[in-house]
Amino acid sequence: METYGYAAMFICMVLENANIPIPSEIILGFAGYLVFQGVFDLNTAIIVGVVAGIVGSVVSYWLGEYGGRPVLMKYGKYILFNEDKFGAAEKLFNRYGGAAVFIGRLLPGVRTFISFPAGVAKYPMTPFVIWTTLGTIPWTILLVWLGMKLGEHWKDLIEYNHELLIAMIVVFVIVAVVYGLKYWKRRKQ
Repeated sequence: METYGYAAMFICMVLENANIPIPSEIILGFAGYLVFQGVFDLNTAIIVGVVAGIVGSVVSYWLGEYGGRPVLMKYGKYILFNEDKFGAAEKLFNRYGGAAVFIGRLLPGVRTFISFPAGVAKYPMTPFVIWTTLGTIPWTILLVWLGMKLGEHWKDLIEYNHELLIAMIVVFVIVAVVYGLKYWKRRKQ
């Protein structure tokens, strides 16, 4: 990325979102570090990350839509995408639909793979892209910003990945509780 700039960042993020196991913490964290160094612009790095995330997610969706489970069973082992990961993403998707796409896009480990079961289930493309975009934006902003703020210590994003996941889950629980309470209160009235 330092040599080839935004094009390399774009390609890496497309691959990561198309189920190739390249952790976004590395790509976006390093992009943030390049912002810190003055090589990248913050806004451009975020836009490139978001657009690449959407493009890669659509590729993954199409793989699910046109290849489905047989493709997963045959080639999934080459990209560390196994039946367990697929099952977790599929269960989440089947239960919550678009909300699963949104939430899945924010969770490390699930975010890369949630698009595939959406394609398998033939979830409508327009809502899929909307939910994917809404889930991709905060994740991209967070990781690029953290990489920028951490500067020389941007690699800490990899080490503290689990803590980041726990923080994201706590935020989701709080949002779900607030939303649930508002819904319950309106229903009571």
